[in-house]
Amino acid sequence: MDLKLCLDPIINYIQKYMKKNLLKGLMLFSAFAFGSNLNAQTYCDYTITSSSPKHINNFVTTGAIANINNVASGPGTTTPGYSDFTSTVLQSYETQTVDFTIEASNTSTYGVSIFIDWNNDFTFDPAEKVYGTTGYTSLPLSNSFTVPAGTAMGQYRMRVIAAYLGGGTPGPCGQSDAEAEDYTIEIVAAPSCLPPQNIYTSSLSATSAEIGWTEINTATSWNVEYGAAGFVPGNGTIVNGVTSNPYTFTVTPMSDFEFYVQSDCGNGDLSGWAGPFFFSNNYCDFTISSSSPQHINSFTTTGAVQDISNLNSGAGTTTAGYSDFSAIVLQAYETQIIDFTIEASNTSTYGTSIFVDLNNDFVFSPAEKVYTSSGYTSMPTSGSVMIPAGTPVGQYRMRVVSDYLGSTPSACSGSSAEAEDYTLEIVSPPSCLPVLDIDTVSTTTNAVELTWNELNSSTSWNIEYGISGFTPGTGTMVTATSNPFTVTGLNPSMQYDFYVQSDCGNGDLSTFRGPFSVYTACGIAIAPFYEGFNNAAQPQCWDNTSSTVSTSANNTWNFNDQGDYGAANNGRNAGEFTKVDGNSPYADSVMLVTPQIDIAQLNNPFLSFEWFSNNTNNPGDNVPLIIELFDGNSWNFIDTLKGDSPNWEFVNYDLSAYSNNIIQIRFMVNKSVTTSYSYYNDILLDEVRIDDCSDLGGVDGVLNVCRLDNTVNLNDNIIVKPNGGGEWSFLGEPSYLTQDSILTVTYLPTGSYEVFYVERTVCYDTTFATINVFGKSSAGNDGTISVCKNAPINLFEALSGNVDMGGQWFNYTNTLLPNSQPKAENLPGQYNYTYVANNGVCPADTAIVEVDVKADCDFLSVAEEMFTDISVYPNPTTSIINITNPANTASLKVEMLDMNGRIVLVENKALNNASNATLAIGHLEKGVYTLRVYNNEGQKTFKVVKQ
Repeated sequence: MDLKLCLDPIINYIQKYMKKNLLKGLMLFSAFAFGSNLNAQTYCDYTITSSSPKHINNFVTTGAIANINNVASGPGTTTPGYSDFTSTVLQSYETQTVDFTIEASNTSTYGVSIFIDWNNDFTFDPAEKVYGTTGYTSLPLSNSFTVPAGTAMGQYRMRVIAAYLGGGTPGPCGQSDAEAEDYTIEIVAAPSCLPPQNIYTSSLSATSAEIGWTEINTATSWNVEYGAAGFVPGNGTIVNGVTSNPYTFTVTPMSDFEFYVQSDCGNGDLSGWAGPFFFSNNYCDFTISSSSPQHINSFTTTGAVQDISNLNSGAGTTTAGYSDFSAIVLQAYETQIIDFTIEASNTSTYGTSIFVDLNNDFVFSPAEKVYTSSGYTSMPTSGSVMIPAGTPVGQYRMRVVSDYLGSTPSACSGSSAEAEDYTLEIVSPPSCLPVLDIDTVSTTTNAVELTWNELNSSTSWNIEYGISGFTPGTGTMVTATSNPFTVTGLNPSMQYDFYVQSDCGNGDLSTFRGPFSVYTACGIAIAPFYEGFNNAAQPQCWDNTSSTVSTSANNTWNFNDQGDYGAANNGRNAGEFTKVDGNSPYADSVMLVTPQIDIAQLNNPFLSFEWFSNNTNNPGDNVPLIIELFDGNSWNFIDTLKGDSPNWEFVNYDLSAYSNNIIQIRFMVNKSVTTSYSYYNDILLDEVRIDDCSDLGGVDGVLNVCRLDNTVNLNDNIIVKPNGGGEWSFLGEPSYLTQDSILTVTYLPTGSYEVFYVERTVCYDTTFATINVFGKSSAGNDGTISVCKNAPINLFEALSGNVDMGGQWFNYTNTLLPNSQPKAENLPGQYNYTYVANNGVCPADTAIVEVDVKADCDFLSVAEEMFTDISVYPNPTTSIINITNPANTASLKVEMLDMNGRIVLVENKALNNASNATLAIGHLEKGVYTLRVYNNEGQKTFKVVKQ
């Protein structure tokens, strides 16, 4: 070691205290220089025991005169677990507070310490710890330390340590799984003009940002520099002489930015730049580690001013694991409580979080998590969110995250997860608030007495009701003038949904609160009848029995259990269907029987339901599902269903033979007849319905589309859907139909295609969308032709390639021509004629024919003599036309044109040096045609009548 390097700190130390105690300083120098080993005066090596230690990724400071911005530093660069960054200098002054942020190679629990060797004795004493965590903390971590008053100007060693599971307060010289980074802090004289402090951003939008700061001098003018994140100072946008604090400037949407602020204390006295300070007007991308993540299937809310009902949303639609549904708006007001239900792609354990960016800073901070599951929970899950008091009116981004086996998912990343973004719009509280806490007082076979909590002073309410699952707006409406209120005229043994709306008078109505679901008392139900098994419990008034005496749950129909084996992935959640488990006991009759149902008022009664059976362990060895009907006297066999399918199957049956009867339906499973075990073949049942089979009211539609458009969204109002819950089907090429409604037309030949939209209630109703596919318009390839002056021109003859007939010709002055056979000009030269082909659907196509009018011939001087003797017969005619050419004029061609100038017949050889030709025209429609006989030197035309 260089002796001078060793002695410099000691000399500095002596000089500092010489005036106070010269003798003491000399004694100290003597003792150090001659009684110590100079080579020992180095800082302790930082040692670790882990072979693959966690490490510091980023260490950044702000607020100093010269800051550290050591980003993506990686593992120890000097030795494992240690990096020497002493060439990186942090400049500060005594009493200054320096902010820092530290990030590590993961986000788990760490201990963090920062030491500064203030006495330059090569030892990081406990008293020199300027920052230390008091226990484990998650990274990244932001905090600060203050330079002590009285600290002499000079350079000092600073050691930053992050220890994974390091007990909260890691020491300066070693740890198990950690990294230490050494920097230099230089203490300088406090500037006369100090940089601003407490810099912040607020009121961010897609196109503007408001920044502010605390001025600690008396400055009233500042300089601001900003640019894309990571820009080099001096290369950004500089705004000098800013006089407003806060200050607003324009930014590019969906970008990351950094900015710096400098105080101007006057007379050229400028502070250092405070910064960089980062902000973004773009939300963090949600990233996942799984290659096949679980996802959110549906997200619905109730109780808001305007609710979300995003059903069957599927896997991430923007990227894997993320869907941007910010176009879907949830409207609410401050202090309002909003209920939600979330379903995922399976029913296993999930964590769920909901974030709302309440300060609109494009960051989902931990304080903005408005809901989190307390741990793993099964799906579907329900909860509620309260809008915080004082939330200003405006729009905010809301992110819903569900992570499979991730108990408290974060806002920006997950493992096997999906995030969905929505827009929360806070509106002024309505003058008429919706009711709360709908409940029943009593039920009978045909009436339900409802009660609720009225939040206004209303004395009148609107109640809409219908069979459970009905679409609001399609139910029955009644006016209630009392609370409680009894809704009458209901059917026995039926589940109903109720919605209640307050009427505050003068047209001021609240939103509807609901649905509230309840069964009427048992009795004879009146069709239409429906049961969806969505309450995870046996429906009221149904019988559930077995031929075997056993208390096992497998001996009866189960209403809150997922299928097993081949039925495990049936696509529905436990509690949304009913099932018979194939496991023992192996009864021959496990029976589920509907209430009595009166179908007399149905004109075309049908029974329908969905069932599921899929024995993947022993395919073909199936448990039968037997359907029977009781007509009041005896049970009648309807059908036996058995087989394997990975999908739910829909079946329906005509019950017109039992019209005007009171009936019951029995669903019976026989587990005793399989060859092997019924163990692997659960039987599932859902969506039982008895109703009229009738037209649902769909209206067919037609769409013309160009193949160049690539795809068609069949949901873009091509047809009028009956209700909107059906499916599209393209039988010709099913692979061309993707994402339920996107039809690919790129590879379809030109023609007309029918796509079916099928809805069903108790029977199918099909609506047709006729898709007329047009190929691109083709005017052919450009061409040239030479003609005599005043000669008729066959413009089509000059074109080559694929030519769409029926287009428009324009002459060299861009004047529309009546047909494709104009007369050549009487002056020699080149003339351009333009053909525009346009099928009315695809973009138009254009071709150009260059006509060379020759100077050495004139059609008027030769044509009359050449074509004098040519004639046609018979005329009128029915099937043939004869052409005579007594002079055997050479190279004659024949074509016939209809009344619109379209060529319908061409003959190029029959009259070539021949005196007679016969043309068959029986295939042409009746009418008047133009027959043209011509060569390059002239033509003769005839009007021909086809009878």
